[in-house]
Amino acid sequence: MSFYNYWGKASKNHNNKSSYHLLVYHCLDVAAVAKAWWQASASLRRQFCNQSGLSDKQTQAWLLFFIALHDLGKFDLRFQLKAKLVWWQVNPEASCFQPRVPKKNINDYYHGPAGVYWLYQDLHARFASEDADSYFFDDDDNESWDAWFSWLGPVAGHHGTMADNSDKDNHNFTFLPGSVSAQGLALLKQARLEWLKALEFLFLKPVALTLEDDPPFLADGTLLAGFCSVSDWLGSSSGEGDFEFESQPIDNLQDWFKSRLPIARRLLHRAGITGYQSRDNPAVQNFLEAGYQPRQVQCLVKQLPLTGSLTLIEASTGSGKTEAALAHAWQLIQQNLADSIVFALPTQATANAMLGRIEKAAPVIFEGQINAVLAHGRAGFQEHFINLKQAFNSHPAQGEEEARVQCAQWLAESKKRVFLGQIGICTVDQVLVSVLPVRHKFVRGFGIGRSVLIIDEVHAYDAYMYGLLEEVLKQQRAVEGSAILLSATLPDYQKQQLMAAWAGKKVPGRFEYPVDAPYPLITNYGQKQRHFSLDTRQQPATTRVNIELQTVSELLPDDGLLERMITAAEQGVQVCFICNLVDVAQQSLHQLREKAAGRLNEEQLILIHSRFVFADRQKKEDKVLELFGPEGKRQQGHILVSTQVFECSIDADMDWMISQLCPIDLLFQRWGRLHRHQSKHKRPDGFDQPLCTVLVPPESEDYQLHALIYGDSRILWRTQQLLVKSGNIVEFPRAYREWIEPVYDKDDWGSEPDWVMKSHQDFADHQQSQRMGAQTLIKSGINALADTDNHISAVTRDGEMNLTLVPVTCNPVGKRCLLDGSVIDELDKSDRFEKISLNSLGIPASWNKKKSEGQLPDMDEDGLIWLEMEFVEQGYRGQWGEAEYTYFPETGFRRTKK
Repeated sequence: MSFYNYWGKASKNHNNKSSYHLLVYHCLDVAAVAKAWWQASASLRRQFCNQSGLSDKQTQAWLLFFIALHDLGKFDLRFQLKAKLVWWQVNPEASCFQPRVPKKNINDYYHGPAGVYWLYQDLHARFASEDADSYFFDDDDNESWDAWFSWLGPVAGHHGTMADNSDKDNHNFTFLPGSVSAQGLALLKQARLEWLKALEFLFLKPVALTLEDDPPFLADGTLLAGFCSVSDWLGSSSGEGDFEFESQPIDNLQDWFKSRLPIARRLLHRAGITGYQSRDNPAVQNFLEAGYQPRQVQCLVKQLPLTGSLTLIEASTGSGKTEAALAHAWQLIQQNLADSIVFALPTQATANAMLGRIEKAAPVIFEGQINAVLAHGRAGFQEHFINLKQAFNSHPAQGEEEARVQCAQWLAESKKRVFLGQIGICTVDQVLVSVLPVRHKFVRGFGIGRSVLIIDEVHAYDAYMYGLLEEVLKQQRAVEGSAILLSATLPDYQKQQLMAAWAGKKVPGRFEYPVDAPYPLITNYGQKQRHFSLDTRQQPATTRVNIELQTVSELLPDDGLLERMITAAEQGVQVCFICNLVDVAQQSLHQLREKAAGRLNEEQLILIHSRFVFADRQKKEDKVLELFGPEGKRQQGHILVSTQVFECSIDADMDWMISQLCPIDLLFQRWGRLHRHQSKHKRPDGFDQPLCTVLVPPESEDYQLHALIYGDSRILWRTQQLLVKSGNIVEFPRAYREWIEPVYDKDDWGSEPDWVMKSHQDFADHQQSQRMGAQTLIKSGINALADTDNHISAVTRDGEMNLTLVPVTCNPVGKRCLLDGSVIDELDKSDRFEKISLNSLGIPASWNKKKSEGQLPDMDEDGLIWLEMEFVEQGYRGQWGEAEYTYFPETGFRRTKK
């Protein structure tokens, strides 16, 4: 057979001689991985069969047939000449091709979409329009081609970008006139057609299919594209004992294929993709400590439908939502409706915190080799995750080894693979990018599709991110997947948006949400919408937060309040002041230090916000957890000054909170850190009940910079009105419905001042623009973006996303260093990016907009801003343009305009 005259993989050995793997063998290696994976996953079999509408055997046949065609474009002289020596070795008839192919055409040849071109051209008579009036129709109207392309396009995109239907007649894939002889072109076509016949014999005919049949049309190629890409990655493993190179033709391809299946199973197991199964008896009870019973929404899990669906869990902070979501995900996995779990959170800090909880939950759900993978820009520095990777590498799972949560190195090597383990923990950006034009986005889409997708704190995203999230939900439904959304404070209109996105255009009618819906509540949408609420016995106990309003200009604490805070800390109270802006937090700490001199020691005054280099911020978060976490040391009082990072990222318990006015849902989040844990220590006198002092402006002031932070003055104004009318007590869980719904009500109250209404209209216009921007990017035909953390942040966060700044200094011999002293030019390539990321910080994008205020240096190609600074006492100082910048490990990064 002439198809043996083409190489697929090539390398040089230690003697600098080329070795190669025949193309057809590589294609069958990849198909072997796909078959072994297919056999191991009932969930994938269900999803692909539901998409095809065919039996298990016929779906598998088409799947393997097309995956074995993923490299059809390598049957082309331009690809073969990428390794000329190998080409001359493998093809004894090479001289008859008489190639005169320019080097540029060889370098620019992209074999993925070229496979679409060659299949269409080789079978043009079949796929050309059969309509007698073809003058009025494109070839695209041929249903046979549409069906074939719906499978071929996804597998041909295995190198990162899905092939396009226009590739079938893309003139860039046509040989230049005279570059290859007619005999050579005929031989290339002969090899491709013979390969089609061989695959027909291997995969189609055993299930009564032939090349004359059309595969069923695939409406969504995400699953197939991702499945093929990962199979190709593993099928390219050529180490000793893996798919070692073979250059000699054999008589029986069927025997070859069977011989590769054991290797494929071993690779899948070693990669951490298989080698596990879910345990029996999926129940919330299994996550609880001995003696504890399910509570609140946990009591509803048994009632939830066991079908692919969208589930929204609304319950207060600390009510057990996470365990309820994991228990339902476990039930779905038991029913072969998913293989794994993806848990997405709003920030890196919340993702880090979730990793510890998942480590405890994973062995409850799964047995065998369990891989928990953490994915975000700085996951490589999270000590717990590093330990998991080392545990896997030093203790590979064998036989009936006791279940342990590990992380296969192969999975951890790339954030693209985060969704291929049993449990992936990530920031929501990693999920949103699955619907954006980023290379290999479909690998993420495939991983999410084979998983139960859990998104926590779903209220925490802006309109732009909601535009992306809705597309993720549509994609998840299209691949027969499931999603669980968690929130304590989701307004009704956002619930409507999310449910409508899941239903798509196929489901008529609008969603009816119950008037005065109970709280907590679980809403499920499969084929129809259903609600699950607690009976009287299961309702959570009423809790109260005492409210104290203090009117202050610019929401800044006055001397009297600062004195109260210091006095309380002297008496052993754990005090927290949450600010809306980093600058305010830094200034407030400075004021407290001056005022508390001689009364509180430095360790009793703590500042935490987002503008620390990661290494310093991690130390601060660890310190906060040590002092205020579940096992917190409360031997003396403290004052913690923080920003929004505290309201959703840190599991801390405070006695008294002072907060600047913010939207009501975020205020509720902040209050969730009041009396959060059952303290082993008696609360100080006067603080036995949760107390929050809320700073509000006088009527003569608007919200100034705070309105810029939150966008909509109407939300702040309405929140303030409800606080004024509260009677100084807020009762939960009633407040979740009674406060959030009126604050976010789309209708006017009729009493809002004109300046509030103008702010709201501007905000609404911006939201509409955000949503349109998200949809435009999703549908755009731009070239695939690089899959780097900075690019991901750029395309998943709107407007005021952070820029990444790297402070650098010079050592005594004049070499540029990071703040930890590492010489930049001497960093090893293997950990260069991690070292830089560890010593970087985020700054607002607005800092770089106005030249009059001193723009920062330009970004480099990796999206990093390098700022030269010099060492000063206990910190660093730098200048650029009209601004001065300082960095101190205790207070963080700061800009001062001249």
